[in-house]
Amino acid sequence: MAMAMSCMRALVISILLLASIRLPMVTAAVSEEAPPGGYQFELIHVDAHGNFTREELIHRALSRAHLRAAMLSGAKDKDVDANSAAVSGSFSVPVQYSPKTYMMELKLGSTVPETTMLAVADTGSDLIWTNQLKECIGNPSFTPTNMSCAEACSAVKKQCTTCMFDKTYGGGTITVLTGTETVAMTTGAGTTKKKEVALACAIDWTKKMLPVAAHGIVGLSRGPMSLVKQLGVTEFSYCLRDPLNSSMRSPLWFGGNAQSAAGGKDGWRTTPLVEISTEHSKLPEWAKNDYYVELDQICINGKCSGQLPQQDFSLKPSHGGKGLMLVDSGSTYMHLDTNIFEALKSVMREALGVNVVTKVITKGKSEMNCFDETPTSKPDLVLKFPKADMSIPWASYVEKGEHGFCLYILKGTSILGNFQQHNVSMLYDLDKKELSFKRVEDCTA
Repeated sequence: MAMAMSCMRALVISILLLASIRLPMVTAAVSEEAPPGGYQFELIHVDAHGNFTREELIHRALSRAHLRAAMLSGAKDKDVDANSAAVSGSFSVPVQYSPKTYMMELKLGSTVPETTMLAVADTGSDLIWTNQLKECIGNPSFTPTNMSCAEACSAVKKQCTTCMFDKTYGGGTITVLTGTETVAMTTGAGTTKKKEVALACAIDWTKKMLPVAAHGIVGLSRGPMSLVKQLGVTEFSYCLRDPLNSSMRSPLWFGGNAQSAAGGKDGWRTTPLVEISTEHSKLPEWAKNDYYVELDQICINGKCSGQLPQQDFSLKPSHGGKGLMLVDSGSTYMHLDTNIFEALKSVMREALGVNVVTKVITKGKSEMNCFDETPTSKPDLVLKFPKADMSIPWASYVEKGEHGFCLYILKGTSILGNFQQHNVSMLYDLDKKELSFKRVEDCTA
């Protein structure tokens, strides 16, 4: 342990840590070709077996939604409690929906049995990291490849020049050592192991940044160090089952048959993914590799908001589009910028004959946006993107409970949350820079 700490102290002294660095550390190995069938994971909602009532599930989800929105908005509150509520290639990994987002199991190491890492699966992150380096931080649950800290330091120093750095998220900062690991995966042909996957080991991080159950984060963004890029695939897809109605796991595919496994070749609707830069005044540096689409209109029962002005969005594309919506697996509910939300209220007034008012939910002290009267009908909500419309069923954006009819839609930077993605196959094509989607029955292709 003394040797390990001395190794870390030497690194700390010799390397200048900046407030936020864009991954200048170890370079991921060039990925070998993915197997024809790709990689497959499994996702499971953390609340699936918690015996919660529907109302309790909603309150837990609402707390998560507020927390995630604060993080994505660049919140600086270091003490926000993340636990206040609780493949065409076939990379097989069980995943849970943590109090923050879905989680997946990664099996690490070249020996058998491998070490299991339970981590948040996040399309809004570009790094794979764990906080479970045993000898360094005294946590007994995880040691990469059963290395001592000194051995890890030694291995890292051979593989990179700058092997310690700070990584800034909207909700806090982590300080990590970087190295590589072997990841065991299940493919259609059996089990395979991918060597030299870049992995960061956190030695310091913002308090309560992760839910208790999570050991770290698996980044699924467009960044060079994300799992997507390191697997050497250009497509991935997932379909999220409704945790309020199903305890079944949700599929996640990478590469190979990501499209066919997610629902065949027919019936997809496709819209461009927007390339962005840090020129966006309200977009933090760490978010530029995330997935964004343009939102043109919102419609209900044929009543539409009209073209949404670019100035009404906090995320504005430099190419003159209408405005950006973040597609995020780590956010629970949909969020709409204030002016866009006001446009939605006008559409609901015209289409449903209701006004939207804010109610404070006593349990959890959360705010929800609710109708002042019973709506005249229960139609889909339609999000109009360039070249593609996404229809969101009534049950995926309105809940009837003790407070009446309330929306699963909150105010904030525009986000398409995972709740509105339930039973929708989502296909990300990084080569074509497109997002495709299609509604399926209980995520069964």
